[in-house]
Amino acid sequence: ETGKGNVATISNVTSINGVSFRQDNGIIDVLWNNRIAGNNILKFEYEFYGTDVFNVHGSITSLGPNLINITFQSNLNRIGANYWDSTSIKNIVLKNYNTTPFPYNTWIKAEMFIDYNTNDVYFYIPTLNLQVTAKISHNRIPDNIDFMMANLASSSVVNLDNIKLSALQTLPSYILSTNEQLAAKFNLYPNQATNVVNITNNENRLVNQAAVYDVTGKLINTQNFNEQAEIQLNVENLASGTYLLHLQTNEGTAVKKLVKK
Repeated sequence: ETGKGNVATISNVTSINGVSFRQDNGIIDVLWNNRIAGNNILKFEYEFYGTDVFNVHGSITSLGPNLINITFQSNLNRIGANYWDSTSIKNIVLKNYNTTPFPYNTWIKAEMFIDYNTNDVYFYIPTLNLQVTAKISHNRIPDNIDFMMANLASSSVVNLDNIKLSALQTLPSYILSTNEQLAAKFNLYPNQATNVVNITNNENRLVNQAAVYDVTGKLINTQNFNEQAEIQLNVENLASGTYLLHLQTNEGTAVKKLVKK
């Protein structure tokens, strides 16, 4: 196929325990420890193609546990991820496919980042426009690339290609920051507002405070809330114009543009 190299093909793995393959010990950790100074962002990427039923994990590990992982699970109708936070593995569902078809028979690119400067991890699947960010608190270094395939039907085929590991100085521009991702989850209406603006989100993100700034960065006013997922903000006394609304949550601060009529 165009753009594909020596594709790894796996089939006829029907055992629930599956089969796995990994990089030999003593290579990844040595490469990481000898990276260019300042390149403190680990990037792991691969391309995946699956038919029929499968459960495929692509991971970077550290002395056993996954540091970061994206999992394609057609047997469970979902794409998931997990990461090591500080003491344990945390699981994330990137997307459920209970009511929409799972993306079979197409190449899907998966990208994962660990930013050791900011203690953030990023999961990005550009093919499906999925992106999730989480916080970590550790300095464990990578020591292995690990792939595991299980639950394949007799007719299932899994292909893997373009497996890459990099040490970057900065995140790619297409990766949204934690706060940018958080801001995208909130909706404001009406916007333009006259007296009251409603602020909602679909993921039960709880707002503790809303602060209004003008475009020069001057704080105009604040309103406190007691961890509310849906709030109404009184903007009656604001002069007409454009403002930046800072929504303080337990996950960070979301910044939204607010227009007052």
